[in-house]
Amino acid sequence: MSYQAAKEELKDAIFAGYPLLYVVTEDERPAVETFHWIARQDSMQYDVFTWNYSSGLVLEAETIRKEDIRNPFQMLQKIKEYPHNAIFVLHDLHIFFQNKELLLELKDTVLHITVPMTKEFSWKRYSDVDHCIYKHIAITAPKADIPLELNKLIHVVRFGLPGRKEIAEMIDIIMKKTNSRYRMDREEKERIINASLGLTETEIFNAYIKSMLRNNGKIEPKTVASEKRQIVEKQGLLEYYEPDVSLNEIGGLKPLIDWVKKRKIAYNEEIRKKYGLNLPKGLLMTGVQGCGKSYMAKAIANFLEFPMLRLDIGTLMNKWLGESEENMRKAIQLAENISPCVLFIDEIDKAIPDPTSANTHEVSKRILSTLLTWMQEKKAPVFVVATANNIEHLPPEIMRKGRFDEIFFIDLPKKQERKEIFSIHLKKKGYQPEKFDLELLAEKTEGFSGSEIEAVINESIFQAAYDQRTLEMSYLLKEIGQTSPLSQTMGEKLKHIQEWARKNKLRRAN
Repeated sequence: MSYQAAKEELKDAIFAGYPLLYVVTEDERPAVETFHWIARQDSMQYDVFTWNYSSGLVLEAETIRKEDIRNPFQMLQKIKEYPHNAIFVLHDLHIFFQNKELLLELKDTVLHITVPMTKEFSWKRYSDVDHCIYKHIAITAPKADIPLELNKLIHVVRFGLPGRKEIAEMIDIIMKKTNSRYRMDREEKERIINASLGLTETEIFNAYIKSMLRNNGKIEPKTVASEKRQIVEKQGLLEYYEPDVSLNEIGGLKPLIDWVKKRKIAYNEEIRKKYGLNLPKGLLMTGVQGCGKSYMAKAIANFLEFPMLRLDIGTLMNKWLGESEENMRKAIQLAENISPCVLFIDEIDKAIPDPTSANTHEVSKRILSTLLTWMQEKKAPVFVVATANNIEHLPPEIMRKGRFDEIFFIDLPKKQERKEIFSIHLKKKGYQPEKFDLELLAEKTEGFSGSEIEAVINESIFQAAYDQRTLEMSYLLKEIGQTSPLSQTMGEKLKHIQEWARKNKLRRAN
């Protein structure tokens, strides 16, 4: 539930007289602010109290009044006896739910403060219809864990994370409060909003202050997005990467790069609404091993300015019945919570159960079913990038449109692409590509993959360093001559893969 929807839901519940609310939130401050906002909306003149086990009961009025009531039983008794309209926001009460006596006391308190519609609905032991005092209890907790004893008495509201509107207001507030001289345009503000989605209000403010300290008063989207690492690492279900590979470092693959660049505009809300664009679902890259599929995934995340989360389906597998499927659901929920992001599923074919094998585990089938259903129905801005080597193993349900926006086949690089790959990797190593005969190097590496070309350069540099000499063409040509690329050692299999891609009309990435 969004911020605004949660605020309206809480307001309606209070005005409708609901005595017990359970607010699911990871950030208590906005929830408390909402109850203050509700108290100001009505002529009932509600007092707003907060309670936690450390500080006790606090009346949050213009003059804050603290009462040293840390004991939850005493606190509930205070609620019963309080003679004015009030909202009691209880932060730590859920940790005592194992105490059955406390649950019964809470139930009794709720029945005591419930205001019946008429005398016919009243309980004589609890109600005084002629002199009603409107009191409400709101329990805040990070997850919904409702005891059976309270199931029919409680109203649950999930207080969502800040949306685009709330984040835009936060940006304006913090820029004003810090007297920042930096002025951002609309497009830059949109990028900051995208980076902030998935964070709580407190996390957003902390990230903005840190970014402004690091960047001379500027809020940098990448700095803000990096705060999401903490969320991911605490769960242990996904791996977090801050991609540092640029699309400019990709040799060849121009059709794929052009396709990715077009998709970025869909993450600008104004453009998306103007043209009726759908949020991209993602893409599947398959093809020859060593041709840059994983490298491209990092470059996509970097270009979109999204954090990259790696999903290793093997790590989600658990020997206990049902836990593997639950781990997959939690991983998917985590990706959605911190979206927009790129969810990278490397070698998805290894996670797909082999229908011809009698040993195929039922758990694997259910995990894949959970993943594919989510990919089909997802609404959150999670851009899925999957790779596969064993493309014949891919079942029709993963190949059809709707799971991915497109499936690309990455073949061995052509001559011009090999020249680009040599140039890029030589530059990265600090060499000037124009001092080498790139034309000759490209000719000599017919049938080499991108990773094999990179290995040639690395090994040549090692040999030159060992000889205490500068890297020259002779080192590169010698290493090329000593290398047996996969196109030679696995030629028949490679031809089979290429023919399969042609017959199935996969879109070519190069």
